[in-house]
Amino acid sequence: MTTRLRDEDFSRLVDLRAMQGFNAAQVVVGIPPETVPEDVDAASPVGPAWRRSGEFNPRYLQHARERILAMNRGGLGAIVYGAWGPQINWLGVERMCDWWREVISATDDLDVFYCLSGESNLQLSLKDLIPNQRAAGVLTRLERLIERLPFLRRAASRLPQRPRLIEYRCRAWSRVLESAVKLTDKPFIIHPNPLDEGFSCVNNSYLLAANSAQTGHTYQARPRLHRLPMTHHAAGDPAGRGFINLEPWYEGIHGHFFGQDQLYAFWVSMLAGAVSFCYGAQGIWNVGDGSFLAHWGGQTFSQAFALDTPRLIGKSHALFTAIAGKKAEVTLQEKGDVLVSIQQSSEKGSITFVPEVSDAAAIPAGKVWLPMRGEFIERLPAHGQVVIISQPGNN
Repeated sequence: MTTRLRDEDFSRLVDLRAMQGFNAAQVVVGIPPETVPEDVDAASPVGPAWRRSGEFNPRYLQHARERILAMNRGGLGAIVYGAWGPQINWLGVERMCDWWREVISATDDLDVFYCLSGESNLQLSLKDLIPNQRAAGVLTRLERLIERLPFLRRAASRLPQRPRLIEYRCRAWSRVLESAVKLTDKPFIIHPNPLDEGFSCVNNSYLLAANSAQTGHTYQARPRLHRLPMTHHAAGDPAGRGFINLEPWYEGIHGHFFGQDQLYAFWVSMLAGAVSFCYGAQGIWNVGDGSFLAHWGGQTFSQAFALDTPRLIGKSHALFTAIAGKKAEVTLQEKGDVLVSIQQSSEKGSITFVPEVSDAAAIPAGKVWLPMRGEFIERLPAHGQVVIISQPGNN
């Protein structure tokens, strides 16, 4: 919604994602993460969403509505993030309830569903207090000064610590959720920190439409990609709600997680029982120019826009949805934390993902799909990722 994404680039991105097979996109209607209301990088063409004093900007909401309407016309629904975790400390609970009332009023007749908060338990830090997020050098010097001066370290130690922060945030966002769901029939979810889950972020999780996670942008998070949805389903939910990883590895973040990692994340998530898959890319989520939020990586918007991976994910998703059954059983082969294969079986047959063919002792018979090419091939390759489709009559 900010001026960092020009109208023409916004339209190109909507058209591209719809063509690639996506049906929704996550958008922040409010102050974006890692900025503050005073930061030029948080502003739309008509100014920021609101000011730290609590003054809302109705022209911003109209601008956001117009962009979401353009998304809908282009074939994308909008997953509307109304705020980010620390911002409830800035506005307060009651004013945050008021903000959500304005967001819903401006968007509820459109093709949307709502995300209460991004990273609801995110810790307040110095960067939440300085007005220009490009001033990375200032932030670094302040952090070093705190480490050197005992009285500043003592002052910092008096800030809310994580257990108390989580307890406060849980109560605060629960109150906002209770207020917001009364205003709409559209579903609500919440976006957690890494190592948290959506259902644990509020006291009234029965008001959420799905459980959710952010698995984290590290290779150590690899097992969580399939284990979290499996754990969610094993625990059982009387309401039958699904699981969504709202933030798996972003392509290009920290200079990592390109094509093979993205296809790995898709297949293990979906075969483990996730109800959808979210793709992100460094340069797209932050509308990057290579320097803005460069601590996450230098990939630019133009570079991310040109990536072919989303097209391949779209092709894999079309294959998955055409074959996956409703009542599926999941079977794993693992060596420690290394996934050898994951298989989903149903009345329609089975789908097996093998991350590395040479690591698997046995591979089921069936049609062979190469995720990195987005097509079926005649023979099993000696190395690399494969998906095996086993259905009656195709072996």
